[in-house]
Amino acid sequence: MDDGAPINIGSLLNGDDPIEEAGEDLLQRADLAEAFAAEIRNTAARYGAVFALTGRWGSGKTSLLNLTASALESADDVQVVKFNPWFFSGTDQLMQFFFDELAGQLRDGRTRKDKLKTASRAVAERLGKYSSALSPLKFIPGAGAVLEVASALTEGTSKLLGDDQTSVHQQRAEITELLANLPGRIVVFVDDIDRLSQQEIRDLFRLVRLTGSFPNVVYVLCFDRSVVESALTDGAVQGSAYLEKIVKISMEVPPLPTQALSPVISYGLAESLDGIDGGPLDEKRWPDIFVQLILPMFSTIRDVKRYLASVPLAVRSRHAEVSLVDVLALEALRVRYPAAYDLLPTAADLLTGTSSIGQRNAEQTPREKAFADEFIHLLGGHAKSAIQLLFPAANRLFGGPAYGSDWISTWERDRRVACGNVLGIYLHRQLPAGRAPVWFVDNAVGTIGDETALTEALEQVPDPLLDDVLKRLVPHLREVSVDQVLPSATALMRQLPRIQLGPTGMFSPRGEWAVLGPVITLLRTLDGEPADRAVTSLFHSITHLYGKVFLLDLIGGHSNEQRLVSEGTERSLRQELFAQLCAASPEDLARERMLLRTVVVATVDADSPSAAEWLANTEVVARLLESAVTSAHSQTMGSVAVRTEARLVWDSLVSVFGGEAGLAEAVVSLRRSLDEGAIESTEELTTALALYEKYSAGWRPEF
Repeated sequence: MDDGAPINIGSLLNGDDPIEEAGEDLLQRADLAEAFAAEIRNTAARYGAVFALTGRWGSGKTSLLNLTASALESADDVQVVKFNPWFFSGTDQLMQFFFDELAGQLRDGRTRKDKLKTASRAVAERLGKYSSALSPLKFIPGAGAVLEVASALTEGTSKLLGDDQTSVHQQRAEITELLANLPGRIVVFVDDIDRLSQQEIRDLFRLVRLTGSFPNVVYVLCFDRSVVESALTDGAVQGSAYLEKIVKISMEVPPLPTQALSPVISYGLAESLDGIDGGPLDEKRWPDIFVQLILPMFSTIRDVKRYLASVPLAVRSRHAEVSLVDVLALEALRVRYPAAYDLLPTAADLLTGTSSIGQRNAEQTPREKAFADEFIHLLGGHAKSAIQLLFPAANRLFGGPAYGSDWISTWERDRRVACGNVLGIYLHRQLPAGRAPVWFVDNAVGTIGDETALTEALEQVPDPLLDDVLKRLVPHLREVSVDQVLPSATALMRQLPRIQLGPTGMFSPRGEWAVLGPVITLLRTLDGEPADRAVTSLFHSITHLYGKVFLLDLIGGHSNEQRLVSEGTERSLRQELFAQLCAASPEDLARERMLLRTVVVATVDADSPSAAEWLANTEVVARLLESAVTSAHSQTMGSVAVRTEARLVWDSLVSVFGGEAGLAEAVVSLRRSLDEGAIESTEELTTALALYEKYSAGWRPEF
């Protein structure tokens, strides 16, 4: 933000409309306008004068012109006339329309001095007749005088002039005399000349050349010099030379320094986003994004206004799902470099795809090279800044460092378009199936460390979206304090009954890892005695046996992972699990999920697991058989089709029942209960019994 005078936000957010008065001046050009007005007012105009205010489109020409006109209107000896050249069509209309407009504004003009006011009205009356007399006339480019054609005056013109009809030349002489005696001067402002067609530009400048010698009449022409010079160039006549003969004094609109636009954009963004929920502004990234990427893209106030006008919709339509910093940067890219912006959808995978160690020194593919070349061609010096600040994974395509997949979760946490999921939301402006709105994640993040509040926040998440919310919590859990670990892990483990367990797809992790992933992230922040205490407390808080089994799987350590707890603590917890299994009633066991795995884990060190009394309960047997069914996914090379085949964890099932004979006896008893209606059949149980028949007959799946 700027420490100087406050920005007039109203004028900044009025679209592309130019300012009308000094109070709206954003670029501090009022002093320049005053100086220009003084020159217009004081320059010798015995034979008229022509000024030019030049600058490229969007540089603020019209605003500076309006400030100059405003400064002149306050002078007692100046009558300001504004001529809009857009209203005429063709050479035939131009001259009459010009004099009609000039006469009309002089007739209605409000001047402070009665003498100038009276004299202006006299001039206006003469101009009215003069313009009517000129209606059937044409002028020759560069001739310097109006020539009568062979046709006579029209009937309407004759009636208008009446008996006081005089020649055009005599009328001009009378107007010249009236103007020479004016107690002041008339300043005619002509804007938007560079927006006319080539022929209209030529017609207008010929008019100025023909009439520019009227005394005390000063023209101020506003245009883009390159456009007008090109339009006036004709054969051997160069447009620049033509302008030199017409224009007496020229002033170029000064370029805008970067420091002038910085507060304008900053204040404008703050005002345009007022009341819009765009999510938090990343204070660490914003200075670099603003200074290195957004600000260098702008050089005119018109482009700034176009940008500010488009920002609210860009932010609203992303519903805070995308980092506000990224939305603001990409909207600047869209407004200023639309062709480069249009490359993003087709290159999304190149922009967000991370690299493995083996890929980091690999040569670019033809597609990667073509994209990088085109992006640089369209964006020039802004290309590398855009990649570095918005799409770091694509840095390697532009000679920068490579980024691994471990960055993806961090980018997703920060809602950056550097993450493919977030970029997809930005581009399509909608959430993909299974994606939870960000406020669910924010609610959960805000309650980390509070067991009750986190539980309540997660319970508000619909079941189909819970998996997504839990996975997106992981990056936030890496920075928790020690005292936040246990309450957060306890709240997370309570969500297991809502999660689909087991395989969820050919290349997807097992469903339970939606919960176990965040829990293991929390537990890895501890070690030693604090870890033993936290895991023991967490174990005791879990009300279902299969949840305790999952926890034991996490803490034991694997081939490449460090143990989370001591061997003594793990051994003690496994003994406790076995005791709880043996003490559980058949009704409790029948309600357990993944019962077979629970029994296998709990009895791995037991002497006679098959002697348990609950194995004789048909409801328990049914649950054991159902939980023995698993899915195997396969895919033929070159095909996208995935085949799923149901299988039975045969060896574990046989082990739990003490052998195939014990299993066969339990199945016979189960079938009898089904036939008698003592228990209800389920689709899962029917599948399990069908597989049992195949396996017991000797069938085994091929690998």
